[in-house]
Amino acid sequence: MTDFFRATVRLFQLLFLLARYQLPAMLVFRSSPQRSARALRRVFEKLDFTFVKLGQALALRFDLLPPDYCLELLQVTNELGAEEYSAIRQIIIEDLGRPPDEIFAAFERAPFAVTSSGQIHQATSRGGVRVAVKIQNPATRKKYVADIRLMHWLAKPLDWMGAFGANSVGAYVDEFERALFSELDLADAARNAIVMSELSRGDEAEFGFTVRTEYSGKRILTWEFVDGIPVRQILNAIQQNDRQFLEKLKDKHYDVHLIARRIYWSTLNQIYRDGLFHSDLSPAGILVMPDNRIAYVDFAVIGRFTEEHQDSFRFFMQYVLREQFDDAIDELLRWIDVPPSQEVAAFRRDMSVVFEDYLDGFRSPVGSTTWLAARNIVVRMMSVMRQHGLSVSATVSLYLRTLLTRDAIVFELSPDCNPLIDEAQFMVRAARIDVKDIFNQREVIGSATETWGEAKDILANVGKLLTSGRSIEVSLRMLQTRLLQYGIWTALIGTIASLGFREDAFASLNAALGVGRYFIPGALLFCAFIFMLLVLRQGRKLAAIEHSNVIGQEVSRRSLGRVR
Repeated sequence: MTDFFRATVRLFQLLFLLARYQLPAMLVFRSSPQRSARALRRVFEKLDFTFVKLGQALALRFDLLPPDYCLELLQVTNELGAEEYSAIRQIIIEDLGRPPDEIFAAFERAPFAVTSSGQIHQATSRGGVRVAVKIQNPATRKKYVADIRLMHWLAKPLDWMGAFGANSVGAYVDEFERALFSELDLADAARNAIVMSELSRGDEAEFGFTVRTEYSGKRILTWEFVDGIPVRQILNAIQQNDRQFLEKLKDKHYDVHLIARRIYWSTLNQIYRDGLFHSDLSPAGILVMPDNRIAYVDFAVIGRFTEEHQDSFRFFMQYVLREQFDDAIDELLRWIDVPPSQEVAAFRRDMSVVFEDYLDGFRSPVGSTTWLAARNIVVRMMSVMRQHGLSVSATVSLYLRTLLTRDAIVFELSPDCNPLIDEAQFMVRAARIDVKDIFNQREVIGSATETWGEAKDILANVGKLLTSGRSIEVSLRMLQTRLLQYGIWTALIGTIASLGFREDAFASLNAALGVGRYFIPGALLFCAFIFMLLVLRQGRKLAAIEHSNVIGQEVSRRSLGRVR
């Protein structure tokens, strides 16, 4: 069956379901938004496959759909059936060259989990190691291809009618298509898993995911089995008030509050330190180990930040914490498409109210109305963007999507948690790591003074440190200290002074002033000494506040070093 024919069949299925649930009539006559949202959810669930994924994606786009629709689509679910073992066996032969009974010491024919991107079987390697094998059936991809074709057909009339206002339906379908097929690429998921596991290595709160590349391929991903409790199972027990299950967890020393805090802390590290983060957090894809460590077992949908994005979003969050709302909105507007005729003054005013309510809410008593409202900051941000007709870029969408799903999981596990405390503590520890890194630049500075060309490079590096300082100063301001700033000026002035002593850098200026050859370098060196004394003084103050032993380690070129 060709993709065109499959798409045509799906179109008739869609039209039938729309008529069955009377969705067009509800929209035309503007009946209850809750009823029409519920009807749309049922249509997506009946269509299954790609439309379920679309519903789950749209549930997080409060900038595109009214809140009633997004909240309803958050409940989209689907029941996926397992593929026949004969099909799975054939895929293993095609990708790995041999049948599973020759590759593994044992291979369970029935999967223990079925996801939209494949089904997972438990197996044992010839070396006796338990592994999980995720396998994707090609028939699944064909169904997705047909549905994506149908979505492109539907996007054209919807754009003509201006269904999403300033937002292009066609552009959103393109974005959704890229994300979907990236999720289906298990080879890409394997690369993500290897890199992110390396970044989290040594983290006492997070278990490293180990990929077995010898058992992996384009349609197969194998990793060492992680024996833990899915967070989804814990959430189900909380929602159903299953006291027996929760008491058993407590007896086995599982701490749901600690688990929630570690998930929150992990996302802070991924977004603001690694620049590589889970952009589709799922409770089913996070396991909890007996020692309360968390383990991610789903690396299909990963967000990536450039250095510019990573710095910008770090500045954004820190400006919010510092109550510099204008600066925070400036950072946000860098990644939002604003129509030329759009006036942003009203947007700034409404977004400032959201940020102010967020900070005031978590400073209010636990359980109060303002406290509960503060937990919906991401929903309110997206709603304000939609209200003012602003189009969110894919990068902002991934960022906000991660914050939204993280908060939904964390607050369900620990309703009384206070993110402001964790974020402030995180930034303080991050500042200590970055200050330490600044003083580890001596080797670079020594080699840079060989030539003026290399000196320019080191000055550029110092400029980057100043940019980093702009970020870190936000967290240190909370503690009434400027340790990082003093450290940066010490490094900068000391570098220039060193150049002056080794080269005739200030010969003309010294002559014009009528002073000795080393007067200006000596004065700069004295200034650097003064700043060094200030560094020591402020360092003592910071050490008195935060005594934890934090070690920053460069794992990749961009990693800023994880905060423990």
